[in-house]
Amino acid sequence: MWYKPIACDNTVKTPLICDYSNFEKFGFFESDFRSGKEIDNWPESIVFQATQKRYDGEPDDVLQSGFMIPIFSQRLKDSLDNAGIRGIQYLPVIVKGERGNTFPGFYIANILHLVEAFDYVNSAYFMFPDDFPNPVKRGKLGGVMKYVLRSTEIGDYDIFRLAEYNLAYFVSGQMKELFLEKEFSGYSFVQVDTLP
Repeated sequence: MWYKPIACDNTVKTPLICDYSNFEKFGFFESDFRSGKEIDNWPESIVFQATQKRYDGEPDDVLQSGFMIPIFSQRLKDSLDNAGIRGIQYLPVIVKGERGNTFPGFYIANILHLVEAFDYVNSAYFMFPDDFPNPVKRGKLGGVMKYVLRSTEIGDYDIFRLAEYNLAYFVSGQMKELFLEKEFSGYSFVQVDTLP
């Protein structure tokens, strides 16, 4: 079975929400963390920080932020490593609260597997029209209301992004059960239909 993680759910009582990062100053963009490629020469001075008092709090194991980038705690990373969950490049980041206090041990989870497993026949989605202003987006998936995956294409991955729509990523039952068993915070999970 496969599951879509729902970010910013199953959180601590007062979660830290990082609304600032400096990764673009180092030449990185959110799309770099959705490409399925390893990132070389990673600087260890990338910061994610809460800049407003209302966003200050305790960080979840999957950090809440204003960016579409999964960021995992050391505790979560270690558990995934010990369970043999592969396919993630961990990029260390500095996480700070609104007062500048640092929370050690956080990593961008750069998911390395891109899989062509989207079932166009049974999923509910919309496509960018042929006259969409951005020519790069024309004829591509614009949004998905219901995911159905082709199980024969997934293989034995524990975590992967869709090649057809790399905003979306999915985890195996093993990864979901580990997350719940160890009582990590920051994700809930919705089961996704799969067909051969």
